[in-house]
Amino acid sequence: MADRLSPRLERFAARLARFDPAALIRLKDGWAWGRLPWDVLVRIPFDTAGDYVISATSLERRPDTDWRTSLPPFGKGHEQVVEVVPASVIKSAAAAAAQTLREVNSGGLRGRAVGQRVIRDALLDHVVISGRSDVDGSEFAVSQRLVQAIVRMGLLEGDNVDVLVAGPWTGLGSTTGSAWHRTSPPLAVRPLR
Repeated sequence: MADRLSPRLERFAARLARFDPAALIRLKDGWAWGRLPWDVLVRIPFDTAGDYVISATSLERRPDTDWRTSLPPFGKGHEQVVEVVPASVIKSAAAAAAQTLREVNSGGLRGRAVGQRVIRDALLDHVVISGRSDVDGSEFAVSQRLVQAIVRMGLLEGDNVDVLVAGPWTGLGSTTGSAWHRTSPPLAVRPLR
């Protein structure tokens, strides 16, 4: 399979595998999808027919049942651009998070030692951009999870980044790909009275 894949898909796979050696890629309807360990889906355009799964490490085909993550609704009419943000804002947000992590790792938080995982999780949940759509009035919030995904996966190209919404999913998109995070739980369970 590896000899038929584009260099772009191979770079995408290598970046995914760097974050998670067991990462999978789902090729579906013109897109290659991957899941990052911080609960974000990333995608790039990839000319493919059908729907199948490959390993990000070996690029060999895997059983479709190995992919256990739902995808945002996509295609015409599902994704809406609700805001356009300069790419420099996204780069600055990513750099600020990295600087905060370095400072806390070296000196603690207000003089107290704090675990790196606690700080990392708090930074990932931090809302960097929020607003209300001019299109339909829906509110949106872009967390550092999306910022880190689009920057660290090498998907930040061009002067601007689109803030996207598709149902309960929020995304950041550029000309080379996008990152998506589900802003509400996929299933709500309520007790019977």
